[in-house]
Amino acid sequence: MGVALSLCLILLAACSSDPQGPGTFIPGQNHGGGSSSGGGAEALVGSWRNVTVIQVPGDLQTWTTTWRFDTDGACRQLSESESLAEGFPRTTERACTYVTSSDRITITYVGGGSVTYEFSFAGFSPDRLVLDGFEYERLA
Repeated sequence: MGVALSLCLILLAACSSDPQGPGTFIPGQNHGGGSSSGGGAEALVGSWRNVTVIQVPGDLQTWTTTWRFDTDGACRQLSESESLAEGFPRTTERACTYVTSSDRITITYVGGGSVTYEFSFAGFSPDRLVLDGFEYERLA
C-alpha cells in the first residue's frame, strides 16, 4: 500500500501546477531562428513537461521529460526515469539549439546529433504543446 500511495502522490505532484501564461515573447526579436507563422517559435518559448507512467511486468516506471526553449534559440532537455523496482531515479540533461519551420522543430544537441519533430498545440491552447505526438504542459 505504501508504494501505491507514494506513486499516487508523485503523479499528483507531477500533474498539478498552477496554470501559467505563455512564455515571454518580444516582437521583432528572433525566437529560435525559424518561422513564426502560425504561432511557431514564439509560442514554444518557455518550459514544458510530459510525465508518462508505464506498467511493465513486475515494475512501474515513470518517465518525465522537460524541455526549455529560450528566445535566443537555445534549448535544454531534461529526461528523468524512475523504476519502482530499482528505487532510484536516472537523469540525463542535454543542451541544444533549435529552429522551427511551419509545424516542425529541428533540435541540434551540443556535442552532436539532431532530430526533427512535428509540433502543434492541443485544443489551440498555448499551454498544451504536442511534440512528436506527446503532449507537454507549459510550466513557465
